[in-house]
Amino acid sequence: MGKVTKNEYTLDELLRDYPDDDACLEKIFQMTYGRMEVCPKCKCKLDYIRVKGRRAYQCRKYKCYNQVYPTVGTPFEKTRISLKSWFHAIFAFTISKNGISAHEVARMIKVSEKTGLRILKQIRIFLVNDESPMDGFIQIDETFVGGKNKNRHADKKAKKSQGRAYVDKIPVLGMIDMTSGRAIAKVIPDVKGTTLKTVLLDHIKTGSTILTDEYRGYKILERYYNREMCNHRKKQYVSESNASTNAVENLWSCLKRTLNGSYISVKKKYLFLYLKEAIFKYNFRYSSNMFNDLLNSLFS
Repeated sequence: MGKVTKNEYTLDELLRDYPDDDACLEKIFQMTYGRMEVCPKCKCKLDYIRVKGRRAYQCRKYKCYNQVYPTVGTPFEKTRISLKSWFHAIFAFTISKNGISAHEVARMIKVSEKTGLRILKQIRIFLVNDESPMDGFIQIDETFVGGKNKNRHADKKAKKSQGRAYVDKIPVLGMIDMTSGRAIAKVIPDVKGTTLKTVLLDHIKTGSTILTDEYRGYKILERYYNREMCNHRKKQYVSESNASTNAVENLWSCLKRTLNGSYISVKKKYLFLYLKEAIFKYNFRYSSNMFNDLLNSLFS
């Protein structure tokens, strides 16, 4: 996943590649049925043509005429919004550095704010990140998502909310493979050692080297991993053995700029969807065509 500084996919290229709904539907068909070699009904060589007036394709073989609907099981199923508008919203979703609001989508494709919110929600629901187990050197850190206590009215301030108390916040655990740069993050109920162990054993192979801060909750992980630590309390951000959590903290910075800047207020039950968006953008931050990467994710 090397850095790419040129040949970014542009709006002009999007308009050229997908000028109308037919081009968008053809793309969806190729992504859903393009790998099929034969018709599932007549078993003949795949030879489907577009059904005029419907989002469907039909087998051309005599007495078969099997029809398939490429949008079924996708974010585009049962939508009245044009596919071209959907593709424009997806493109805006990928190029927005700190997220795009439902109001902005609504203004861009001329729909209601409620429809814009549904479009963004569907994109996040169908988005799939690579969560295969990591191996090697893995940075680990936790953060807490929620409003700042100092900004609340006196009658709404949460008591004893400092540090890892998180009585008014939602804990999130993140890990980054230092070889590939791939990240995984999960909303967790608490930051107890047993909880951290359960999540990390699902996503990191035993015997790997984990790079953490001085938090005591990671102590239990030393049974399963080689642990190297930097002590933030002593203002140590890179240890003598080169251990740090700087990459994960950069991920948290990106996440919180998105939540605080564009989305403002996110309910706890939906946080995992916004987390999926942040992780996807982080993992494909050097991609030359994040729009196509997102389409591939939606149909994976």
